[in-house]
Amino acid sequence: MKVLFPNTIKLFGGLLLAAALQSCVKQPGSWRNDQIPGGKRDDFHKLNEQLLRDLKSGNSDDIGNLESKDMLDDRSNLRRIEIVGNTAKTADYELYDEYYVINKHRTSDTIENLSAGVNSYRLIYNGIEHEMYFAIFLPKDKNQPNQEMITAMYAKYNYGWKLASLSTNTYKINGKTAPELYSVAKKRLDKMEYADARLAAELSLQCNAPNDYWQYTNDADAGKIFQEAQEAIFTHYRFPLTIDEVASQPRIFRIGNQKNSHGWFPVVYYTTKVSIADTNAVKTENMQIRKVINKLLPGIDVDKDYMFYSACSKLPLGAGRVDHFDMTVKLR
Repeated sequence: MKVLFPNTIKLFGGLLLAAALQSCVKQPGSWRNDQIPGGKRDDFHKLNEQLLRDLKSGNSDDIGNLESKDMLDDRSNLRRIEIVGNTAKTADYELYDEYYVINKHRTSDTIENLSAGVNSYRLIYNGIEHEMYFAIFLPKDKNQPNQEMITAMYAKYNYGWKLASLSTNTYKINGKTAPELYSVAKKRLDKMEYADARLAAELSLQCNAPNDYWQYTNDADAGKIFQEAQEAIFTHYRFPLTIDEVASQPRIFRIGNQKNSHGWFPVVYYTTKVSIADTNAVKTENMQIRKVINKLLPGIDVDKDYMFYSACSKLPLGAGRVDHFDMTVKLR
């Protein structure tokens, strides 16, 4: 009796699954989640389970069995799959949304989900094949403040259902999506908290496209809010900004966002006349800065869990190294 080797068994199983997913052609349309016919949906879920399993194990050969010929031919996908695999290892992922589509157009088509309120979205994509399937995954732990989305797009080729693309990108920052962060930025701008508005808008832009096809229906223009806040900062402040309330007169030259395990929070960079080698003196000066930072940059330390400070010996210019001392401050 002929013995089937493991790879032969996997290939045989893949062929059976591909055959099970063959169906009669329907009229163009899209079916979301439980609207997808039960048997077909079960088969798609088997593909998803295999994909997540292979991503976590890092087995490129097994993932290769799922890929389309075009995807296999594009060597840049090796790095992309590695990145998605690293994301898959950071949390337990589950299906968030899925769509089975019969495309009307070859060049571009659109799926809309209008049921998510401010987070409603559309997927705009090229109809590379007549039948396609999208699987969108998010971490099971919904309390995770920073969340990455994994998106798999499959297509039915003449040789069966295969993975056409795979991507990962940021979905939530500090527990908020891009439209939610945009709302924060707009409120801050209305309250004339220009620095904090710019930082919130910057975070909104950072998670505005959690996959390659995603577009929020409420197309909040975070870029416009970012620009308005930036212009307001230049109008109301002159950088480097001297902190006159502190006797040593440190000078703020840059603000930004910085990440730790709890989320993204403001970071303030400033020059100091205090010797960086004397860390106790730097910390003492920083205590004085913290007392007045919200007066100088309104809202910047409000409703934040952390803030970061970087005291520099001089203004960084070019690629030269500047001595600095970094501090993390827990606010609540």
